[in-house]
Amino acid sequence: MKPADTLDGYFTLAAVYRDLYAAYHERGVIRDLDPDDKELVIDADWKVPHYFSVGSDAIRIIVHALLGNFRSPPWSILDFPSGSGRVTRHLRSFFPDAEIVACDLYHYHIVFCQKVLGVQGVLSRENISEIDFGRKFDLILCGSLLTHLPEAMFSNTINLMARSLSDEGVAVVTLHGRRSEYIQAHLWKYIDDRLFDIAADGVRRRGFGYVDYQHDFKQTFDKQAQYGVALVRPHWVLRGLEDRPDIRVLSYVENDWDDHQDVLIFGRPGVRPPDAVD
Repeated sequence: MKPADTLDGYFTLAAVYRDLYAAYHERGVIRDLDPDDKELVIDADWKVPHYFSVGSDAIRIIVHALLGNFRSPPWSILDFPSGSGRVTRHLRSFFPDAEIVACDLYHYHIVFCQKVLGVQGVLSRENISEIDFGRKFDLILCGSLLTHLPEAMFSNTINLMARSLSDEGVAVVTLHGRRSEYIQAHLWKYIDDRLFDIAADGVRRRGFGYVDYQHDFKQTFDKQAQYGVALVRPHWVLRGLEDRPDIRVLSYVENDWDDHQDVLIFGRPGVRPPDAVD
């Protein structure tokens, strides 16, 4: 594509997303909440508005990823993990013609997303390597999952997304980065400082740190043998991707989602290996 064509193409595509936004704004999103959602504890007035704002902020990031990389609106979308539809409901409204799959480890999340939000559902597995969707997706959102996984499961999740993307597919992945370390030290606590410092020590030494949740959190996340707080630095994440010719890194932005999490964007086709010949 010539530079002039690139600029024209960008603003032509931008008009498409502008129209999608206008329709999304007009129709709104389904506001029913799952009464069985253990992760949404409404014990303060700000929590419900924040729940919906986090979902709409995800749409901002997704549109930026798609438009910035010249991707047309997706026809197939995976929300993994979906929970009870914090972002799924916004995806359903913004991309009304797309096939959307909600995938989560907890059955009650899937049932809610299917019955209330009108999307397809797939039950996840604790061993991520065993998951096979049997199809490819134009967009994969992986929000607030790699923020909680130890290193081996982190890598297995990247592998799952890479093999589940269509040739033009884009993965949008959120991570705990330097902003999360600042939040723990100065604003509010993810977990007790004693535990958090274990992950913080790891990330300072090698770019990745993890600590497992203890008993109280395990009561909420009772299907995961390992689940906790994972901290990363951009160089560690990108080093793990740059050796993969099947992946093309499209973007990495620190502190981009909900003034909280970093956002990694990658897609296909990948970077050509050095010995490739035209």
